Amino acid sequence: MQRIRVGFIGLGHNGLAHIAAHSRSPLSEVVAVCDYSPEKTAAAAEKFGAPRQYHDYSILERDDIDAISIHTPDHLHAEPFVLALEAGKHVFVEKPMGNSIEDLNRMVDAAKRHPRQKTMVGHILRFNPVFARVKQLVQEGALGDLFYMECDYVHNLRFQGDAPRFDPNIGMNWYLEKEIPMVGGGGHPFDLLKWFAGEPAVEVTGFSNRKAFPQMVNDDCQVCLFRFASGAIAKVAVSYGCVAPYAFLNNLIVYGTKGTVNRNTICLKAHPEAYRALRVEPPSGHPYEPEVEDFLTAIIENRPTLIDAFDGANSAAAVIRGAQAASEGKPLPIPRYER
Repeated sequence: MQRIRVGFIGLGHNGLAHIAAHSRSPLSEVVAVCDYSPEKTAAAAEKFGAPRQYHDYSILERDDIDAISIHTPDHLHAEPFVLALEAGKHVFVEKPMGNSIEDLNRMVDAAKRHPRQKTMVGHILRFNPVFARVKQLVQEGALGDLFYMECDYVHNLRFQGDAPRFDPNIGMNWYLEKEIPMVGGGGHPFDLLKWFAGEPAVEVTGFSNRKAFPQMVNDDCQVCLFRFASGAIAKVAVSYGCVAPYAFLNNLIVYGTKGTVNRNTICLKAHPEAYRALRVEPPSGHPYEPEVEDFLTAIIENRPTLIDAFDGANSAAAVIRGAQAASEGKPLPIPRYER
């Protein structure tokens, strides 16, 4: 059985979760880990048996690494992504793909220059079986033409401002200084709605405030309306300082001309009074294993990943423009990335 030899850059929560998923997969071999922090690399190497540790991008010089998995802070995704492609590696990068349009342009250009390498962006909610079932219903035509959708990222994340989260290796708590809630959090639900719509959004407007989590540089509450070329409209709300648990199934509502999905129930036009369960159980945590398996099997089978660089860039561009629209108080067009 072919095994993909993988190196990991960034050893925060998601980085370690991905290493754990790779270590459980018969298709993967954990070859090396990389982080600014020697303590993090030593702990990860010991826990997962990684034979090599790095603290800079010299990890990319290794000939025995087939793929790189990037889990750096959001604003530091672009450089390792581009360098890894130039080094001949397949690349997985955590969402959001980038924190700025400039970063996305660099990353997409690199993907175009290196079409033989597989790219994947970590929009993990697509691997949630409930959301995958909704996508199936849309593809089957069960909901008809979609005309309005809602999906939120409502999550009490104020603990991210705690003093121990200051990172001396980069001289900041990047979460407070660089995190853009509509991008880092809203990228999750927006990507789902774009996936259901089957097309990128073309225009966005929005509003925001910074009342609940004022320690953040960027507004912690952001709400955007997106318009698709088909005429469908989508709303995404993000709150990082709410006094509330994580919103169940991201408050998903999908309205179509033949039916509606409300979280994990469905109502069809033929039976407008009867809501029925989707009969799909949501996972207890993030479905890292199927996400990792899609990346690995795409490499082995030489097929596209579920979310390649162009798809991921279209999701990121929309929420980046959304945050900008909220800040500037005016609607903005959304750039579109083509393969």
